[in-house]
Amino acid sequence: MAVIVDSSGKLYEQISFDREDGFEQCVIALADRIFGQSTIYVDVKKRMHGNGIISIPDGYVVDLADPQQPRLFVVENEIVSHDPFKHIGIQMLRFATSFDDAQTLVRNFIMEEIAKSPEALKRLEAGCEQSSYRNIDNYLDQAIYREFRGLVVIDEARPELHRVLEKINADISVLELKAYQASDESRMYFFDTLYDEYEPEPTTGKDVKTDRAARRARRAISDTIIVPAREEGFREVFLGENRWYSIRIGAAMKEKIRYIAGYQVAPTSAVTHIAEVQDIRPWKDSGKYVVTFKEPAQEIRPIPVKEANKSPQGPVYVRREDLLNADCLEDAMRQDA
Repeated sequence: MAVIVDSSGKLYEQISFDREDGFEQCVIALADRIFGQSTIYVDVKKRMHGNGIISIPDGYVVDLADPQQPRLFVVENEIVSHDPFKHIGIQMLRFATSFDDAQTLVRNFIMEEIAKSPEALKRLEAGCEQSSYRNIDNYLDQAIYREFRGLVVIDEARPELHRVLEKINADISVLELKAYQASDESRMYFFDTLYDEYEPEPTTGKDVKTDRAARRARRAISDTIIVPAREEGFREVFLGENRWYSIRIGAAMKEKIRYIAGYQVAPTSAVTHIAEVQDIRPWKDSGKYVVTFKEPAQEIRPIPVKEANKSPQGPVYVRREDLLNADCLEDAMRQDA
């Protein structure tokens, strides 16, 4: 079993959740960190009975990170002891197949719940003000009346879960939330996020919370994923097979990605090629993805990193326009880009 040791030497061991309601409380408490401060998490299950909706999820996430494109995610919080097919798979299938018929009921419920929360209402109004929509009712409609998007938040994502969800013809992503506890019952959490968090935190002296929000806002308007690659794999797969695989992609980013750029690690240490994306599909029950190109990747002038310690260690999201106009990768990753 995995353990964590903090800087003081305190040992944290991974714990299992015996009850789903205890896990749900963790998701609610960490909602701003998992989904982002530009989202609204609406806790559903205990409030929605009698509203005429056949399949009731655990929650809804209204994503406002890109003010012009608000989106809704249907959330199911699960623990690994639940059967991936009989319980989780069937639940998500019900949500996906009944979503179109329930959209108006869902929309009215979410608006009622947001109106009860000053903080949630403030976030909705702030997103609307930055958009071209005329009022918050019209703005929320843009998030609700779209295709189904689902999130499964679970304490351990096993291959069989990914295998089951791939059989459902719907946009469903999995986020892991693991808890670690010390002997004094203090806890640490390890979790995936809606927009990925593979970029380093800001240097000392910066407002971490503000900087994180700015990075998520930049990701929300990005259309390009940059992937790091070693020379042999880059030559054989990125250039030779016109694809790149086993990529972690944030749940909120899949539909936004239009291009993929290859960053060749040292000694090249630069982005050298870019390709238009044909499709993004699950990769071998892993929770990761394979990106296939429409055409062979085009070579571009090398776009290096200024500081070697800031070279990409995982996927990085930028706008294609910013990348092609950048003198260095850091320019394309500016928080105000």
